[in-house]
Amino acid sequence: MTTPSLYNPRAPLRPPTAPPARKQLHVLEDVRAAAIRDVLQPYLFDDTSFRELVCEELRAPVARPRIIEFGCGTGGLTVAALATRRDAVYHGFDRSEADVAIATCRLSRGGVQGGATFTAPFELDQRAIGEALRGLRADFLILPRFLQTVPMCTAEGGGLNRVAFLALCYQLVKPGGRMLIIEDVYGEDADEQAELAFGWRNAFRARLTRDLESLRHALHGLDADLATRLGRLPGDPSLLGELRDRAQPKGAQVLPLAAWERMFEHLGFPVRAVRHATQRQLYLFTVRC
Repeated sequence: MTTPSLYNPRAPLRPPTAPPARKQLHVLEDVRAAAIRDVLQPYLFDDTSFRELVCEELRAPVARPRIIEFGCGTGGLTVAALATRRDAVYHGFDRSEADVAIATCRLSRGGVQGGATFTAPFELDQRAIGEALRGLRADFLILPRFLQTVPMCTAEGGGLNRVAFLALCYQLVKPGGRMLIIEDVYGEDADEQAELAFGWRNAFRARLTRDLESLRHALHGLDADLATRLGRLPGDPSLLGELRDRAQPKGAQVLPLAAWERMFEHLGFPVRAVRHATQRQLYLFTVRC
């Protein structure tokens, strides 16, 4: 038997091989879909007021605060949070590597990337999350429309369900810290749901049409066909639905407000709920730990 060495290698080194064309194509499609989602989301969800409320919480007198964000996406809230607390240690989690790539670029352009790390994709598994955080407990834990993508129930061995994940999040926050949860709610009955859906559709269509030319320009390099079809707004309900689907989190399961409140009560969480001033299906829940 010979011992491998720099002078007598067991086998010649092989040049690096390019990833298969199919995999490259899949990655490019993921990045394109993430970029389209990033363009459309501000029209779907006007987060200005909630972003200000979250940032106000982050201004609490905590030295070098630690922030965890589940569902950081393309970094819309992340940039605001780290611009507010440039001294923060931040860890973001997301299921999409493409979204996190966009978030990283956005933080770099904003000059706030210093204390930020990301994990993507990640599994809803307590051990995996703990290993990624390396014992980190947060002063602030942010969940921007992420809980709705966590399954209500899971098969045995299938990862955390929504209640178990919320309980884990609570454990990840230091005593005296905050959990900041942004969520959609479903109407308590058919009439309320119809009212919420009608209000959402009108507001979404109004924001799109008010900025239609800029939106078409932003989308043209990503999906020229979609940019052309936007000329059919505001009179095409099916196109409006397609735009919402492209901007929404995948696999979302939204609950009525009462169901969210029962879940928090079951876990013993003291919660303050704030309703969005104009998008009445959106709430900010603040949990004091």
